[in-house]
Amino acid sequence: MQDQKRVTLKDVARETGLALSTVSNALAGKSLVKPETRAFVLATAERLGYRASIVARSLRAQRSFAFGVLIEDVANPSAAAFVRGVEDVAIGAGYTILLGNTDGDLERQVNAMRTLIDRQVDGLVLISQHLDDERVRSLLSKVPAVLVQRRDARVALDYVGSDNASGLNEALRYVWRIGHRRVGFVTGPLKSSSAQERLAAFRATAAELGFTDPESLIFEGRYSFETGLAAAGFFSSLPDMPSCIFGSNDLNALGLIQGLSERGIRVPRDVSVVGLDDIELAAIKAIDLTTIRLEKRAIGAAAAGLLLKRIDDPDQPMQTLILPTRLVVRGTTAPVDPS
Repeated sequence: MQDQKRVTLKDVARETGLALSTVSNALAGKSLVKPETRAFVLATAERLGYRASIVARSLRAQRSFAFGVLIEDVANPSAAAFVRGVEDVAIGAGYTILLGNTDGDLERQVNAMRTLIDRQVDGLVLISQHLDDERVRSLLSKVPAVLVQRRDARVALDYVGSDNASGLNEALRYVWRIGHRRVGFVTGPLKSSSAQERLAAFRATAAELGFTDPESLIFEGRYSFETGLAAAGFFSSLPDMPSCIFGSNDLNALGLIQGLSERGIRVPRDVSVVGLDDIELAAIKAIDLTTIRLEKRAIGAAAAGLLLKRIDDPDQPMQTLILPTRLVVRGTTAPVDPS
């Protein structure tokens, strides 16, 4: 059988009756093309079997049409939601993503950034990555980049994050209303700006409401299940346990629940537990975790949108987007038993 002739951009333009430039812009997802025109072009291209040559497109535009996306821990359920948000926007704009997992290790991050830049990605999305290293800051000067969930005053880049202060404030006021006065807090890694913001919000609201001795009920850790297990040991060894414990993320909270259960401490009858993230597992009935919801997929999408704008216009003013959070009350919190 004779090979079918490859459908070209000119074929799509001829079929639609539109200018070649209009068809090209529509297929590239550029905003100057009306949505109905773009939909018509995409439908025609699909019907004809048109597939763009990424090599030709890259040569014409002098771009790779690829993002590098770095995540801290591929095992963290939150990572997938952030990445899906980035990918939603990237695919719509004709980009692919190259994903790197750094395990929170600075050397792995530096090597991953160098590799992605050597592969000529058009930009980077850094999700909860190290910024307090001169090598990182030097590499960030070489390519457009957007920071997600971790920022640094020394790094002037676009940033997308969550409203940590509002989320913790809402959740702490909720547990106060249901009678909790002695509340513990498990931190994330304090080199992270988000972890610092969450701890600062805990301290500020605890002081405002009048929680009992909050400074003695802070356990420093990481965003991990293992930190939650260790924190359960710490809090259960105190002469006067807190009646409610906050994890800085849902993995902390799940580790807390497991560690407390292993010691015969029941959640929420003996101790209430609150997480932060609202990963999919949190809503499973057997877990039923009260948590602060972060709009992770929306954050990833916003980051990709900012990166596209930065690639198109490197000189535009830097932007900071803070997305709202929301308390989701489930079964791991209960009013304090007055007895």
